[in-house]
Amino acid sequence: MKKQLRTVSVVLVAAALALTACGGDEDVPADPFDALDNSVVALLDGNYTFKHKTTYQVIEGSALAPSNSMRVKLDSGVEGQQFTSDYVVVGGERFVLLDFSQVENLTSSLPDVMTGQKWVPLTDPAVTELGGIPFPAPGDDVIGATAAVRAVTDARETGEHTYAGTVDLTQIGPGVLKVGPTAELLAQLGDAAAAVPFTATLDGEGRLLTFVYDVPAAGAVPANHVELSLNGYGAAPAPAKPDPALVADYDEAMKAIQQK
Repeated sequence: MKKQLRTVSVVLVAAALALTACGGDEDVPADPFDALDNSVVALLDGNYTFKHKTTYQVIEGSALAPSNSMRVKLDSGVEGQQFTSDYVVVGGERFVLLDFSQVENLTSSLPDVMTGQKWVPLTDPAVTELGGIPFPAPGDDVIGATAAVRAVTDARETGEHTYAGTVDLTQIGPGVLKVGPTAELLAQLGDAAAAVPFTATLDGEGRLLTFVYDVPAAGAVPANHVELSLNGYGAAPAPAKPDPALVADYDEAMKAIQQK
């Protein structure tokens, strides 16, 4: 009987230790910095949808690096400087649709390739921007989500898959599309640029969904609300090539643009 009791006792103690160990693992919260750092790892797969929304413009699209394809649509709402661009890469072939017809101080006789009527085929790989709009590659982190997360200086978990803290704008940089903090803004903000409040949300698999921060007004630079959004991991929609009837001749298009 004593031998049986000792056996039961050993089993119960082992079970208790196992439960204690399991409970301990669950009670230890994930480090917020690690969680945020890991949240952008999925971007390396190059298959997701994205949006970069500010007070003044919206950039959205999808990246499919495995098939060398992507789409980036930009809509600028700055008064007097309203313009749009639609950039498409399909299997490595690049096209862009530009519309500068609402930009002040431009002539009224703009060519079709500058008024959103004709796509420009970017057949020369050396052409990386037109009209000051840079063209990213499918493998780029287009909206700079990785840089934003890496620039976090203080972070805390505020709920399930939600975080808050401060981000150092001087570490973000302008990014691929030149939509990040400018040198003028950073100079105006001074020390305040190093500690701008942010909030972030992750999905159930720990992937970044949103990263939001508000840049205060500084000198001549107005305030700006910035929202980075990511979704569609592994299931981004594939872009289609433009209708051939709406694609201009490359040489003629470039000549027309360069004359303006």
